[in-house]
Amino acid sequence: MHALVLFSVPMGIVAAFNPTAAKAIGEGMTNYLGALPEALYALFCTGYLGYTAARQWGKVKGVDR
Repeated sequence: MHALVLFSVPMGIVAAFNPTAAKAIGEGMTNYLGALPEALYALFCTGYLGYTAARQWGKVKGVDR
């Protein structure tokens, strides 16, 4: 997700000079993200939620700072 935000500025510059190339790049990224299976998203979300819960638990217990 962070990569998409970071690439938005250069994509704006590309779009200013070559809108066709920017559209093709955007469509390619959309197709790539659309091809990822739902199970991969579920795995990432589960891992992220587990990590944040463990971090919060550690902070409450005083183990993590």
